[in-house]
This record gives sequence, C-alpha cells and structure tokens, in this order.
Amino acid sequence: MEDLQRILKRWCNASGAKFNTQKTEIIPIGTLEHRVRVIETQKAKRDSEEIPAYIHIAKDGEPVRILGTWIGNKMDNENVWSVQLNKIDHALEEWEKSNPTIEGRKLIIQMVVGGMTQYLTQVQGMPTSTEKKLEKKIRKFM
Repeated sequence: MEDLQRILKRWCNASGAKFNTQKTEIIPIGTLEHRVRVIETQKAKRDSEEIPAYIHIAKDGEPVRILGTWIGNKMDNENVWSVQLNKIDHALEEWEKSNPTIEGRKLIIQMVVGGMTQYLTQVQGMPTSTEKKLEKKIRKFM
C-alpha cells in the first residue's frame, strides 16, 4: 500500500493529475484466508501499515465498478446485469409514452437495448438468463 501511494503521488506530481483517494476501493486477491484477513485487519500484509479507513475493501461477492465493468471475488454476474435491465425497463417505458410506430420501435430497441448492453456484454459477458430476459423485453416492446 505504501509503495502504491508513493508511486501514485509521484505520477500525480509529474502529470499534474489529482488522485481522489476518497474513491479508492481495494479488491483483495489471493486465498480466501488472506482476503478475509485483509478485510478484518485492514492490512495487506501482517507487518504492513494499516490501510486507511476511508479506503473501501470489497468483500467476496461485492462487485466494484472499474471503467464501466464490474469485477470482484465471487461476484454474481446476474446481479450486475439486474441494474442494467432496470435502466432498460425505465427507458423503454419512457419511449412507450410517445406511441412509436413499428419502425420507430425497431430503432428504439437498437438504440436503447443495443446501446445499453453492447459495451457491458463485450467486457463482462452476458449470462444466458439475462439474454432471455432481454429477448422477452424486446418482444413485449415490439
């Protein structure tokens, strides 16, 4: 942790960038015992300094968002997609209010469903169950 902070400080000084440590999250890697110990002790190693309390340490099953994708130990990909499915539902409900034509509906599906799923599918992958839910939403909207 100390080495990382030193490197980041040097990089920020050289580049003029500012690193927001208040948004820092850590995903412990290694054995289950090690991950649990890091969370409980707030230390990366037994003899290292304590990780500051303002830095969030993700538990197993808790996803952390990085560059538009979700990563973490033992996370549930279904839960990651449920947020996106809710956004799609809301967007389609709003578009429904304008009573679009069939051609309009086709374009809306391409724009909303395609636009809201393309990147996440590429970087995260899409569970088969999510794909089926999307197909059902598309058929209903059409």
